[in-house]
Amino acid sequence: MEERFSLARDKGRLTVWEENGRAVCKAHFPDDNKGLYKCWLSGPGGKALLGTFVPQGGQLKLERTLSVAELKRQGAWPPQGGEAVLAFSFGGQKGPPKGWQRENTPGRLMGEPLLAAAAPGPALVRQEQNGFSLAYPYGPDKPFPLIPVFCFARLEELDGRPYLCFPFRPGGCPRLEALEEL
Repeated sequence: MEERFSLARDKGRLTVWEENGRAVCKAHFPDDNKGLYKCWLSGPGGKALLGTFVPQGGQLKLERTLSVAELKRQGAWPPQGGEAVLAFSFGGQKGPPKGWQRENTPGRLMGEPLLAAAAPGPALVRQEQNGFSLAYPYGPDKPFPLIPVFCFARLEELDGRPYLCFPFRPGGCPRLEALEEL
């Protein structure tokens, strides 16, 4: 039996069927020249990576044959849906957003050793009148940075992408901005 799933708000299609214990997966997606896209197959207990789309004839295409047993192990069989995800943006090489700088070792800005150890790099840093802010790209699939000060995080959009921003006083002490405005 052949299953068909919509990709990216009906812009593409994923077709899946079984042949002799193997899952045949074919997908197509419009080539928007934004970057590299990955295709995922989802099932009742998880999802499995099918691979990276390849440009062909003005579209992005993918063809894979995988073991049904392996897809079951990953929770992606029987198939219930598909997803096309931008994995690498071609526009991502333009540098940090305006007013921000890349900081490879943000822990060096912290006054507290616990915070220094919890501040992974790289991050973005912005100098401000009453200290500085650190920003980390945000995604529900990414580890949450600076867990000891998670309650100070603000979700902000920088150059069209979501970031978690953390305000600090000079010397690296967390800054609760709501209290400083009073």
